[in-house]
Amino acid sequence: MTVNWVTELIGYSNGVLLRAGTNGTKYVAAFLGALAVSLVLTPLFRELARKIGMVDQPDARRIHKLPIPRGGGLSVFVAFHLVLGVLVFALGSPLGQRFSYFWQGSFLLASSLLVVVGLIDDKYGMKPLVKLTGQIVVASILYFSGVHVGGIVVAFPPWLDYVVTVLWIVGAINAFNLIDGMDGLAAGLALIASVGLAGSLLFTGQSSNTLPYLVLAGASLGFLRYNFHPASVFLGDTGSMFLGLCLATLPLMTGSRKELVASLGVPLLAMGIPLFDTLLAIWRRSVRALLPQNVTAVGSRVVRVMQPDKDHVHHRILRDTLNQRTAAIVLYSISAVLVLLGLCGTLLRNRAPGLFLIAFIVAVYVVARHLERVELWDTGRLLSGDRRTVRQGLLIPLYIVADVVILCMVWVLARLLSGLPIGRDEVLADLPLYVVPVFLFLALSKTYLRVWSRAQVRDFAVLVVGNLAGAATGLGLSLLLNENEAHTIRFAVLFGSMSVLPIAGVRLWCDCVRVVMQIVERRILLEKPETMKILAYGGGLRFRSYLRELAERSGQNDRVIVGIIDDDLHLRGRTIAGHEVLGGFQDIGEWVVTHQINGLVITSLLPPERQAQVVKRMKELGVKVSVWACEEVILVDPRHQAEEAGEA
Repeated sequence: MTVNWVTELIGYSNGVLLRAGTNGTKYVAAFLGALAVSLVLTPLFRELARKIGMVDQPDARRIHKLPIPRGGGLSVFVAFHLVLGVLVFALGSPLGQRFSYFWQGSFLLASSLLVVVGLIDDKYGMKPLVKLTGQIVVASILYFSGVHVGGIVVAFPPWLDYVVTVLWIVGAINAFNLIDGMDGLAAGLALIASVGLAGSLLFTGQSSNTLPYLVLAGASLGFLRYNFHPASVFLGDTGSMFLGLCLATLPLMTGSRKELVASLGVPLLAMGIPLFDTLLAIWRRSVRALLPQNVTAVGSRVVRVMQPDKDHVHHRILRDTLNQRTAAIVLYSISAVLVLLGLCGTLLRNRAPGLFLIAFIVAVYVVARHLERVELWDTGRLLSGDRRTVRQGLLIPLYIVADVVILCMVWVLARLLSGLPIGRDEVLADLPLYVVPVFLFLALSKTYLRVWSRAQVRDFAVLVVGNLAGAATGLGLSLLLNENEAHTIRFAVLFGSMSVLPIAGVRLWCDCVRVVMQIVERRILLEKPETMKILAYGGGLRFRSYLRELAERSGQNDRVIVGIIDDDLHLRGRTIAGHEVLGGFQDIGEWVVTHQINGLVITSLLPPERQAQVVKRMKELGVKVSVWACEEVILVDPRHQAEEAGEA
């Protein structure tokens, strides 16, 4: 019988809420108390920051246009610890099962140290490495006070548990620090995350552990009253790092293997936007620091990994919406959906994997669309750009290593598919008989001396023949040296055929990157108003040569091919190298108007009279005309010189 999971979800959640409602006064007091303290303290700290000159001045990287006091997150810190202290005093006992007096004192010490680091940075500025050192010290204090990642997923060795815990805490601190670039964003995301994490504990029967989350939610909401657009005060590093610390540490104190989704999945989803933005920032800045145009002749880098930029998630959404309120609401909505997804996974334990799988597929599509304009674009420029970044001399050993690894993996897979055993004796005796001959044939056929970024069909034909010849030789050696083992021929056929594609694919990576770059560049250029939109006249060999020239200049092009004009009417509506053949030249006027064309490149060999007609027509339409000429021009001919000398 099919189970109505919606009814199951509602019934379960109602039962949880009824159980929690039997003693809900302290939960309401925790939230409202922190809200009230934050509402009162934030204006006071705002004026204090203004008097001592702790003000965020506008510049080219920042969004705001007026000086705004920063360091206001100190009110969130004070409200959080003050209300927690009052609750402990009023209850006469620790806040929850895991929040002991010792932990609360340790967290007060660690967070106070982090706030001091933030205040110094907000007032005077601080070198990134110095700030990072302070964050590591804070994370270390918490680790030795009992905050561990190990135990939730798997029991790590102590040294690994320490490394993972520090990385998690420091990563979350910096995630909220980086996302705090727009009015109300970090505080709003912290509010949503806190409520979501409290809900996950409530649904798993740990309502007593929700108090710190409710206090943090109240303190964040109180500050958000003054921080939402137009903001009169900023969190600063003081507040953003503290929020990250809380949301990284509290789940580790309430996590358990039994409730894996609530203890690990919900915190990751609740902090999804800041963590995602941090990973993108590391990726984006690392790639840009390696781009040839950002490296001087002496090897110094113009762009550094720690250098700020304006390509964070909130910057991109702001560019699309042109309104800080709208951008913040969009990000709030995304975060809320992620939190709700985590809560549904908590309630529907048995169905959580299917729920997360569907969400993962949707997320992959959204993320891919989001990355193509910046991270994928810059990465493609690095991989397919200036040959100084990837020297041919380094490719040869890389190809050799890749081939050997591929052959070994294919050998194992072919043995499994053939039902042959895989053990120490087989690896030592049989593996070399197949891997070594293939490698030798590849080397003898000059595979490692070919420039694969400019390879032709015959180069790949030689590669395939060498690969199959090596597999056949291996089969012969196996039959000669060993007893005729069942399925040996089947294994050899599988090994030879299965190893061809990955070995050839390794050689195609550069072309694959180039193709992806062309697709991404085309999408980007079509959206730029200053881009020159052109038609190509002719879809033959010259057109493909012109495409290759554009690909070599990837990242520097100011033009995009909208379509192809070809006099062969059979090609109309078909696609050549990803570009549609619009029709013949007689319809050029229609295409110029429809696609806003301002350029025509002749990529075919036209008779002079035909070329003159094309130029005349384009002049009437106000379209620039150029010719892509791939032809041989004689500069010096010794035979002609000898004839002239003889005549003289």
